[in-house]
Amino acid sequence: MASHWPIVVGINQYQQLQPLMYAQFDAIELKDFLVQEAGLAPDACALLTDVSPMVYQGAAFPSRDVLLQRLSQTVAKAGANDTLLFFFSGYGVSWEGQDYLLPIDADPSRIVQTGILIADVFKTLTEGAASQVLVMLDMNRPQSAIAPSRLGQQTLELAQDLEIPLLLSCQPQEFSQETLAVRHGLFTEAMLEGLRFHGCLTLTQLADYLATRVPELCRHHWRPEQHPVAVIPAAQRFLMLVPPAAAGTIAGGPSLAPPILGDGVPLVDGPSVPPSALVPPSLPASLAAAEEPLVTAADGGAPTATPATQTEETAPPPKTQAPGWPQWAILGAGVLLLGVLLRNQAVFWGNRTPTPDLPGTEAPLTPLPDGGETTDVSPGEAPAEETAPPTPNPLFPGTTIDGPTALGLARQALAGRQFGEALTWLNQIPEGERPEDFDALVAQAEAGQASAVVTGEVILNDARRLVEPVPASLFNDAIERARQVPVGDPQYDRAQADIARWSQVILDLAEGRVAAGNFDGAIAAASLVPADQAETYAQAQASIQRWQQRQTNRQLLQQAQGMLQPDQATSFRDAIVLVQQIPADYPEYPVAQERISQWSQDILVIARARAAAGDVAGAIAAAERVPPNTSAYDQAQQEIQTWQGQ
Repeated sequence: MASHWPIVVGINQYQQLQPLMYAQFDAIELKDFLVQEAGLAPDACALLTDVSPMVYQGAAFPSRDVLLQRLSQTVAKAGANDTLLFFFSGYGVSWEGQDYLLPIDADPSRIVQTGILIADVFKTLTEGAASQVLVMLDMNRPQSAIAPSRLGQQTLELAQDLEIPLLLSCQPQEFSQETLAVRHGLFTEAMLEGLRFHGCLTLTQLADYLATRVPELCRHHWRPEQHPVAVIPAAQRFLMLVPPAAAGTIAGGPSLAPPILGDGVPLVDGPSVPPSALVPPSLPASLAAAEEPLVTAADGGAPTATPATQTEETAPPPKTQAPGWPQWAILGAGVLLLGVLLRNQAVFWGNRTPTPDLPGTEAPLTPLPDGGETTDVSPGEAPAEETAPPTPNPLFPGTTIDGPTALGLARQALAGRQFGEALTWLNQIPEGERPEDFDALVAQAEAGQASAVVTGEVILNDARRLVEPVPASLFNDAIERARQVPVGDPQYDRAQADIARWSQVILDLAEGRVAAGNFDGAIAAASLVPADQAETYAQAQASIQRWQQRQTNRQLLQQAQGMLQPDQATSFRDAIVLVQQIPADYPEYPVAQERISQWSQDILVIARARAAAGDVAGAIAAAERVPPNTSAYDQAQQEIQTWQGQ
């Protein structure tokens, strides 16, 4: 059975060069995606990064000798039907016409002796038995240590000559950018977005997505633009970036996810959208533009890389308006938050061992550790699984938890970049049970927490979620109780005003759940709005219908993504027909239109590949599958006429 063998390298703390910020995160998150989401075996993925193996199990030190050794070992393991993936995020230099990757122990004054020739990497990769190879390089150049040069030019020429598929983070005259806002290099951030949320599971799909998304991220984060370059041999257009068996099962990434659907990841309106995704991706460029990855320079000089043509950037969607929060609800939320802070002041203000909660008559409402929803429990109703032990939660130190468990949860939180949660778990480890790398873990968590970027939209949706854990059923019970005040009672008018206000609060709580991506919980809450509150009830019913349609839209996108089969034009056509059912006035509609444009171009690429292989009849049959009113339709009709005339 064919498999993938990745070699993933990311280096931050160079010994003789200025440190990078996020190359290490680039490598770790790519490795996590390949193992946890794409289903690769952990021992099949070689990770080399300067993070301690005690912090991240299986990581190897990225020195020159170790890197070359792991590269050779992985190449030797790959079989005839396997695919080798080589990813590098770190420094690279061009020295005397040769491109080098710099390991962690590189000496800028001795590049030849301490660097790694990219030509040698290519040679090693092609000497093994693997039938397919892909190289992805996110190379920064050490500006203070090395004179300006066209880093990447020789790499592109080598890849073209050897017919090695290559994704390069920027053109030779550009710089590869990274930013605090996304805690990644922008090339790697876009690559992970494409893999996780845009269905970019083949080389051509990913290259086309990077061509538009990376410059867009640069503009959004006020960085000089960089334009990725791809070398894609004709025979490798449909090279699968993940094993085919995993193509339909990738379920998405962490809770902070871009607003793109199709892989089971919620398209949310609020805090689960990272800063990098606040600007929606542009429509993908034509895949046909990748046919000639290298062209001769206009001045007759050496060949220069030409990225795929970019389309006009789409305008960001209008931001949602905050619901009208009743003043008393905001005050109540503030009191709740203050209570949490006071009860846990030992955790928040430096005491390593938090004081447990005093026993009380009522357990606090505790969010699930994975960010899920709390369960609404009406008064008098017994909670489910009453005898189950409480789930450990970092915000409530009264929960019983031992040191090893807290350490494991802290490491897990760090791996998911949940730095605040990691820091709280670390604070709960007794002094006598702390590991040797405890101070390093704390420093990593504190640094990550300090680098968090808070936007107005995140603050707004966090405010919505402050009161969201309050069960809507409590307000419903209060409404039923207030209804018992009879007509003519001095408190009747006040009771009716409270009923109207509480009905609006229930709807506001439902909106908060939508902001968290919990449509089922939102629908359940909105269903509690009383029918006799005409205006609020009408709003609730309209919202329920809209949320149900959005759930259907997501299911259509996910179903369509799972239908796609490389080199089967019919599967792309059927997927297009399916997502065309999504109405135009929903947030999923732009996503559907982007997919339709991409998939129509994919059908045309399949047709062209068949024509290039001499199968003209098959090419015509594939091109006829391009639906009308799609971006590739007119071009497909022209190609059909050309092929019919042959």
